[in-house]
Amino acid sequence: MRNDGSTISADARIRRVAACLTVALALLAAACATDSEAPEPPAQSQAQRDLDANTSALGTPLVTETQQEGTLLGGLLGGAVGFGVGSRRDDSMSIALPVGMLAGSMAGRYVAAKQAEYSEKVAVIEAITRDVKMKNDEAGRTIKAMETVVAEHRARLAQLRAAKDTSRKASAQLEQQIAVAEQDLETMKQAVGYAESQLSLFGGARGIVVTTKEPDAAESTKVKVMDIEIESLRNRIRSMQKLVGDLSRVS
Repeated sequence: MRNDGSTISADARIRRVAACLTVALALLAAACATDSEAPEPPAQSQAQRDLDANTSALGTPLVTETQQEGTLLGGLLGGAVGFGVGSRRDDSMSIALPVGMLAGSMAGRYVAAKQAEYSEKVAVIEAITRDVKMKNDEAGRTIKAMETVVAEHRARLAQLRAAKDTSRKASAQLEQQIAVAEQDLETMKQAVGYAESQLSLFGGARGIVVTTKEPDAAESTKVKVMDIEIESLRNRIRSMQKLVGDLSRVS
């Protein structure tokens, strides 16, 4: 299955339908007890909508299958030739990508796409860094949405658990809220998985592009900026994982 935005959105819709069915059953049970106590289904909050949208963005691939197919041959040819007139032709400094690496590695295909677009190695590093920063920013927005979603569920579930023994309606609402929390938990886990996949991609791309222990000054500066963004993404994934654990304990 392709890991693109449409798949992610479809997955989110499927989980929402499943949660709605659970809610409907809870409503039916409450209605059987007394129609006047049947609760209204909870509306999706802005934070939940943000969580869905940012998860979709995190999972959107940086190189589509069509682009991969179109750039693979060009990347191989470009790597064989080098980075053009005026570039460093030293084998340790160029991105002459091995055929096996390109054919078997998503990171290799990703770098090949960048190589097809940019002729200089430093420009390729800069382009990868921009992508890391973009995914880093998406992860940051996802964390903000996660924090709010966890806080919302914590407050609402505590309120309903305190009232469930004295109100049938509160008991039904509690079942609803738990179902929605579990659905949001799955979305959060999915976001973590997408961020981890992107981190793996960038780590592999760095290993392909940075091919010398002592790069020149210009390259060294660009690599340091890329490394800062990669480490920031890694730290944000840790924050996301913690929030997943927080919601798991709440629900």
